[in-house]
Order: sequence, then C-alpha cells, then structure tokens
Amino acid sequence: MAIKVATVGVAVVAIIAAIIMGPTAFLGGDVDISGSDNNLTVDGVAMPTQIKTSGTLQNFIGGGLRMKWGFKVYVVGIYSDPKVMTSLKKKYSGFEAKDSNLSDLATDFAKSKPARTVLLRFQRSVAASDISDALGEALKPKVGAASDEFQKFILDMVGSDRLEKGSDIYITCKGETLSASLTGGNDSSSIRIKGLCPAVFEVYLGDKAVSPQAKKGFAEGVATLMASE
Repeated sequence: MAIKVATVGVAVVAIIAAIIMGPTAFLGGDVDISGSDNNLTVDGVAMPTQIKTSGTLQNFIGGGLRMKWGFKVYVVGIYSDPKVMTSLKKKYSGFEAKDSNLSDLATDFAKSKPARTVLLRFQRSVAASDISDALGEALKPKVGAASDEFQKFILDMVGSDRLEKGSDIYITCKGETLSASLTGGNDSSSIRIKGLCPAVFEVYLGDKAVSPQAKKGFAEGVATLMASE
C-alpha cells in the first residue's frame, strides 16, 4: 500500500502571515500553526518555527519525513541564522523549488558559516546505535574514517541505549564547529572535523539525500522565503 507523505517548505514570513491571517493563509494545507505555541506541523508533527542553539536564534526553512524500510523514523527540520538566507538571496534571487540550480544552492547552504541546524524529532523508539550507524554510513563517502569519530560523538552525546518516541536531536554547525544536544537545544557537546559540517547537511540536502521529503521541503521553503522578501 502506498504511503502518502506530506512535506513542508515554509519561510518565517509565511508563518507570520499565518499567525495574522489564520491557517488558511497556507493554501496547500500542509502547514498549520498549532495554537499559541507558535509551532507548525510537518507530516502532522509539531515543529518549532524558531530555535536557539549555539547562542543563535534560527528560523525554520523546511522539513520532511525520514522513512526507513517503510516505517516513519523521524521528522527533519532545517533551520538557519537569517544571515544565511540573506546571503543566498543575493546569488539565487528568483529561485523556485524546481530550479535546476537547487544542487548548487544546497551546497552553498551546507558550506555557510553562520549557524544552521538539523533537528531530528523521532516518531518511534529506536536504538541510539542504529541512528549513529546510519548517520556514520551516510557521512563516510564524504568524510571517510572521520565518520567513525562522529558516530562515537553522537552515541556519547545521547548517553543511553535508546531514543524514545518524541525525542529530539539538535545538530548545529557554526563555522567548522558542530554541536549536538538532545531535547531543548541546549549545547551539550561539540566536535571539529574538517568538512564535517557541510557533509551533515549534504546528507539531507545533497544529490543522495536520505530524506527526499526533507530536501523538497527545504527547496519549497527557500523559494517561499525569497519570494516573500
């Protein structure tokens, strides 16, 4: 049976419009503002419109579901310091979600220096080692043996055998420093490996993205943001 997955691409300007005008401001119906908490939903899962990690307030750009073997594993949210989008707009003004230069834009986003975050919100209980192994495997073609160091870093940060349903992992890059933390977004540990930060974002936004839904949501969010400013 085919599984229908809702994906989201949205800019903060559009979110503000929805708060003022109500949920009908989003004609597609894929994004909702959840009460007064200023949240939106991605595939029915509440996600914050803004987060603060590494001392930087970041806006939601887009997101989507990560599936594995037909199961919903986690929802991905991509966030960034507004400076990133301001810089990208200078080069990609008029960008549309289906533009052929999405790959170049995603690469430039991944290599940006201001803060960017991947928020993983888990939709099922999973072994921490399964998540660290999966991330390490996806990173290995990009950073080689350094992916093993990243796997250990994630396991040490989680600090338990399992991630329960509803758990969050925040992975933030600022310059070449990668910070990771659990629910709440407070920095708990960091690591510096050359090339690691761009590689993490390429896992979700690159040509072989592990979540095509999240990549599509990111593209739609960037297009909406650029059209709104």
